[in-house]
Amino acid sequence: MMKQISKSYILTLFLLITTTFNLIAQDKVVKGIVIDEDQQPVYNSIVYLDGNKVATTNSEGKFSFTTANPSKVRNLNVIKRGYKMQTWALESSNIIKVLLTFAPVYIDGEVYKDGKPVAGKFVKISGQKFKAVKTNSKGAFQLVVDRNYNVQTSTIFLVDGDPIKKKFTKYNAKVNKVTINLPSENGETKPVQVAKKTPAATPAKVQSQPQSDDIYVDPILVVVVYDEDISPADSLNVRINEKNFITDKNGEFEVYADSLSEANFEIDEYSIIKTKYDYEDNYMFVYISDGKEDGNQGETNMEYSANFQAVFNSLEAEKQLLQENGSNLRKEIQKISEKLDKDINPKNKKALESYLERLTNSLIENELRYEEAQYKTSQMLERMRTQITNQETTIVQIEEEKEEVETERMLYFFVAAISLILIFVFYKNSQKLKEQRDDLQEITGRLEKANEEVVKSHEEMLSVKDIGQKFTATLDFDKHMLDLQESVMELVPANTFGIGIYNKFDKRLEFRNQVSDVGLENYYSVSVSDAYSLASWCFNNEVELIINNFDEESPLYIPQGRSMPTKINQSIIYMPLIVETKVLGVITMQSKEPNQYNDINISNLKALASYASIAVSNYISYKELSEKNKSITDSMRYAKTIQNAILPSETLLKENFKDHFILYRSKDIVSGDFYWFKRKEVNGAVMKFIAVVDCTGHGVPGAFMSMIGNALLNDIVNVKGITDTVEILDALNVGVKESLQQENSMNDDGMDVALIAMKEEADGVHIQFSGAKRPIFVYQQSKGELEVIQGDIKSIGYSSRKNKEFTAHNIVLQKEDIIYLSTDGYVDQNNADREKIGSLKLKDIIASNASKSMTEQEEALEEILDQHIVGEIEQRDDITVMGVRV
Repeated sequence: MMKQISKSYILTLFLLITTTFNLIAQDKVVKGIVIDEDQQPVYNSIVYLDGNKVATTNSEGKFSFTTANPSKVRNLNVIKRGYKMQTWALESSNIIKVLLTFAPVYIDGEVYKDGKPVAGKFVKISGQKFKAVKTNSKGAFQLVVDRNYNVQTSTIFLVDGDPIKKKFTKYNAKVNKVTINLPSENGETKPVQVAKKTPAATPAKVQSQPQSDDIYVDPILVVVVYDEDISPADSLNVRINEKNFITDKNGEFEVYADSLSEANFEIDEYSIIKTKYDYEDNYMFVYISDGKEDGNQGETNMEYSANFQAVFNSLEAEKQLLQENGSNLRKEIQKISEKLDKDINPKNKKALESYLERLTNSLIENELRYEEAQYKTSQMLERMRTQITNQETTIVQIEEEKEEVETERMLYFFVAAISLILIFVFYKNSQKLKEQRDDLQEITGRLEKANEEVVKSHEEMLSVKDIGQKFTATLDFDKHMLDLQESVMELVPANTFGIGIYNKFDKRLEFRNQVSDVGLENYYSVSVSDAYSLASWCFNNEVELIINNFDEESPLYIPQGRSMPTKINQSIIYMPLIVETKVLGVITMQSKEPNQYNDINISNLKALASYASIAVSNYISYKELSEKNKSITDSMRYAKTIQNAILPSETLLKENFKDHFILYRSKDIVSGDFYWFKRKEVNGAVMKFIAVVDCTGHGVPGAFMSMIGNALLNDIVNVKGITDTVEILDALNVGVKESLQQENSMNDDGMDVALIAMKEEADGVHIQFSGAKRPIFVYQQSKGELEVIQGDIKSIGYSSRKNKEFTAHNIVLQKEDIIYLSTDGYVDQNNADREKIGSLKLKDIIASNASKSMTEQEEALEEILDQHIVGEIEQRDDITVMGVRV
């Protein structure tokens, strides 16, 4: 009766849990709005989720769709002619805001003469800045115009520079297409003849003119290939339609856009993770992976508490950094907004609006990253609290069972003593001395056997505890399955021993390094919906499965009819691994012989399953934390790619200097050092500006400062038109103080700068230098010696009360003379004896190698630096040394 009640209760509870899960798993409605750069709604735009169309915006720019988990929406895209998607963000748990930027708009057209299409004609709109385009073999063309431009009745089209009269031009506003009928020699036009297309004619036409059937709008596409660490994949062989292309050192190659598609894009031994197009600049970005797993993954052998502390500290540091960055961005946005309201200069307003947009995008990204870090921290804390509580509970239970075994053993000893006394009394008083002696021997034998069983049980319990500690002592237990099986076989017979971990994404139980008669089985898996799998039965029913004769008992658990292996284990145990009512997997022991598992074996395996549950839970948590750490590192590497994009390219420097070198090493992934170059025409003369800048700190804080400094220098020279080096540093000082609000805050960041401006004159190259705590080195070929020109003892920014002024140093150099600029990272680097390289040694290195080529000079600097830090000495600061030959 009690068993029936228990079964009914379990069935009712199972149905209640299933119903609750189905209610929770119902799809939720996600609402959103699409706006443009002017904060106006965009109607009739198509919304895609994971490549599938899910909605279309209404007249108010709003849309909605359903999904199981709004917080996991990742691949969202919105398409609208004349626009391209800039970014999107979750404003709340189920509300999405999408920002579109304006994209070019095209006017299609055709040119005919005597009713036939005319190829090779250049078409342009009179009086407009839009570029002329060339008609293809079908007379078609496509003009790129501003999104707000409309064709008017007064619009004049030019063909090969000649204006076409209105009567020869026909414009269809519905499809935004213009048809031009060129007049014949007698001034008349013939109606357009549309040739009938046949299946045979089309291939022949394409074959004769393979490149003239497309509209002439720069068909060259630049493909950039990045590997897993977001760095250019150079010297890589790429196959497109049986043609081979080799990537250069920037991971780039050029191809005709009409010959490229993802279907015919092949790279040997690599798989394509994702592709991204930049239609405006004709770029395609390809991200690849070699598909190999990290061989060192999972080999860390430390207690979960130490790992938790390291990850927790890392997450807290990231949150603090993101919080500070968010505060700074809000202050800067408020400040720029106030300036925008006050400034009436259209040019300044446009620059401020562009800067404000970049700040707003950065703030949105920063807030999303902070929320993600906050969520990771809370989830990790909750998991670790649960694991520690379960482990402590399990240890208490084992200790209580140990005490019970000890009590039972003492009871047996007490019973044995009383029995011996009674036997002695009976021996004295009984007439049946021989029978009583036999009875005594029989009782004594049973007691000894019971005592042996108690001792054995106690020893097995201790062994279970030792094996359990082996489980929980490593975060990568699947690599130690052979050792674990040897330990388990000391307790119970087991020809096969394995642990299956549930993969919630594939809904499969994955067994890694299972031990059997054939040896280590590296990997196999089974679906949890497989009705013929005992492992799936145990997992789905969440109860232990015990079989001592497979041939007779298996029909109770799995259907019959499928052919089984001829050699199959007869004694089989499966037990679920459960933590907090959540099934994480199963553990199994199997033996060839039947009837191998009795009550003691099952009890021991239950204890082992408790330890294994904790170990699997720790393993899963470890994997998740490892993936999160990798995600953060990948983000930093991508940030390095963005930071490198602001640095002047090698090509730009080669075009402006006869020779140069740059030694650029960052302490962390991103750098607080940066170098800057700008070429500007002033009063008909070309001026070149070079700066090497050392920002406060390194890593992420220094990188943010470098982005601010680069933006300010570009604004000072390009927008404000300041060319005097003293005035540039003064403006940079004001800009940093205003950007960091140092007058109203405790911020004490800044930067040291070496800045030169050069202009070629008849008597040589005139150099103007101003330095903020940084000197320059000048080597003149005529003198054959190195001169050091010191900067001023004043930095950019910082909350300093010193009221010093920047000064200018003017010198005249001749061609082949060399100028060197550097930050203090090189001279401050210490060795194993904590000795710095020093400024004097840097000067000696430069002077002794100044007569060599710039490449050899860079190699000499790097070789001495590498020798100085031999012995795994950590790099102390970001390092930048730059040399240019005038």
